[in-house]
Formats: sequence, C-alpha cells, structure tokens
Amino acid sequence: MQRRSFLKLALAGGALGALPAAAVSRQSPLLLAGCDTNNQHTLCGWQLEKGELFRLRVDQRVHAPLLRPATDEAIFVARRPGTVTYVVDIREGMIKQQFNAVVGRHFYGHATFSVDGRWLFVPENAFADGGRGVIGVYDAVAGYQRVNEFDLGGVGPHQLALMPDGVTLAVALGGIQTHPDRGREKLNLDTMQSALLYVDSSSGEIIDKINAPHRHLSLRHLNVTSDGTVVLGAQFQTGVDKAYKEASYSKVVYKGPMVFSHQLTGQHRGSLQSFNADSETWLAQHHYIASVAVNHSGSRVLTTSPRGGVVNLWDVKQGEMLQQFRVRDVAGADYLSAQQGFVVSNGLGQLFRVAQTLEFIAKAPFTRWDNHLVLHV
Repeated sequence: MQRRSFLKLALAGGALGALPAAAVSRQSPLLLAGCDTNNQHTLCGWQLEKGELFRLRVDQRVHAPLLRPATDEAIFVARRPGTVTYVVDIREGMIKQQFNAVVGRHFYGHATFSVDGRWLFVPENAFADGGRGVIGVYDAVAGYQRVNEFDLGGVGPHQLALMPDGVTLAVALGGIQTHPDRGREKLNLDTMQSALLYVDSSSGEIIDKINAPHRHLSLRHLNVTSDGTVVLGAQFQTGVDKAYKEASYSKVVYKGPMVFSHQLTGQHRGSLQSFNADSETWLAQHHYIASVAVNHSGSRVLTTSPRGGVVNLWDVKQGEMLQQFRVRDVAGADYLSAQQGFVVSNGLGQLFRVAQTLEFIAKAPFTRWDNHLVLHV
C-alpha cells in the first residue's frame, strides 16, 4: 500500500492564489488524475483553500475519479487501453487496493456505483472477443470481485451514469472499435455507430437505444440532471475519408451540434435534442467535448473542449449557450454547490471557478491534469 506524500505548498508566487479563501468552500476537496513533467502518472487530492492533500504515483494513466457513496473511498479507473483500477482512501491518502481487468479486456476510464455503493459498473472493451462493448459488474463489498457483465450490442462504451430512478444506467456508446495492439488507431470509422443506451442495472437488459444524429459523431461523455435529462458531449471523427483528409479545418464537412440532451420519457423520446448555437461556436470546440457537468438543480450544464480551449455554460431547458470562456487545454469539470459555480481544470495544472465570471483558483506546479475531476462534498 502506498502512503500519501505531502508536498510543501508554495502559498505565494503562483502555486496557490488569486481567489480568496472566503470565496471557496472549506469542505470542497477535489479529486484529480494527472501526470508530472516526467510523465509520472499520479492520483491527487486537493483542498481549494489549502492546496494539495495527497499525491500518489501509479503505473497507468488514469482518466476519471469516482466516489463510492457514503464512504471515504474513491475509484480511479485507467483510461483506454489501461487495465487497472485503483481504490483510494481519500482521508488517509493511500491506495488501499487495486484490481485488474480480466484477460482480453481493458477499461475506458469511467465507472459508476449503485445507489448503495455496493455494485460498481465499469465499461470495458472485450478486444479479444471481436471488440464487444460490455459493462463489467464488480462487488465492492467482496473486494471488487467481478461477478457479472452486460453485453451492450455495440462497441466503445465510454462514460455512464445512474439515472434518478436508481436502477437505469445511461451509457454513452462511442461506437469506435480499437485494439491494444493497434495503439490509438480507430479501426471501424467507415461503419461506426454511436448511441445513447439505457440499461437495466439489475438485469443488463437494454431498455432503449437512441442513435447519434450523424454517423461520424461519437457520443463519449454524459451527465444526468435531477429530473432525468441526459446531457451528452460528442466527438466528431475527422479523417474518415479522402474528402475529410484533404479539407482544411475551416472547410470540414461537419459544423453541427456537439452537445445534446435526451429524456427517456416525453415527446422527444425517439431522438436526441441538439443544443442551439451557430456553426462558429461548434467549430470552436474543434470537434471534441471532454467533460459534461451539471448543477444540482439541473438548470445549467457546463462543457469543456481542450482542443478548442473553451468552456461553455448552457441553459439545459432551453438548450441555449449562456456564456463562453477561453481556458487553454481545459478538460475536467464539476459543480461546486457551496459557491453555486463550477470548477474546471486544465493540462497546465490550473484550476478555475466558473460562474458569471471566470476566476483563477490555483496552480499545481509541474502538473498536467487529465480530462476529468470530481468534487467530494
């Protein structure tokens, strides 16, 4: 087991500053994954008004942290084609356990828990079995023993979330087939099919499937509001054919929506609803939405684009963009309820608060934050 290593904090001169302590919650530690300038992968805990709480070195690049309900336990899942999930005691700042994907599978960097925190649902690639997309089911009470799997009838499941009913899983099926032996090469761009799936977490039954509105849109990240609205961020796959490869970026074929919503019940059940913005706004995302965060009331959603270097704040009900901010290499995002604002992270090790304005919070020296973060509240 690895004990936490407390680092000396430079409280002046840029390591922590700009936002006064009174402006952030005193009960708002952040969990992030990243790496240092030597490409050493790390799992980190941050207290906004104090700085770094722990930094744990790990062997595989981790994508998204996840809190186990009603515990001080966090899960950090390795991103594709990683095969390790780390279980961290965030109060003690130590890795208490790690578990591996079964042979012939790898993780995609995301997971979600059942309401009671017993069952962990993890998207996996069964690359040794034709690239089937599955959800592995792990029993946290039994030391994260793998006890079941659900076949999703497609490839590339990425992020998933539990719906407000406590039973249904919303799953972003990215549609892109990969294999560890081929690196990050996308093997099926000419036939890819992405979709939003609703899956019964008790049986694995697929309740509904809603296809992406464009055959080269990969639905990758999502979040769910308190009223059951699923908000999705997409990534458009360029380089699919000769026309795309030869086009300059300003002349790419797809200039349409990258953010969508859906409700399992209601008049629009059969299709995704596009958020409204002009083509310049969508092109500013550089075809890549990294994180989707919602506020507690479900009225606002924030999306990030590291490739475009933009943060967008949206009205969920109207599907309209309210504000846009420029943040270089921005990716991670979550909602800070105590201050009625969002927190975002970037590849420069910086943290910002987003509300009516963009406010710098802190900078972790010699650190590049990965694509996601979570607030422990």
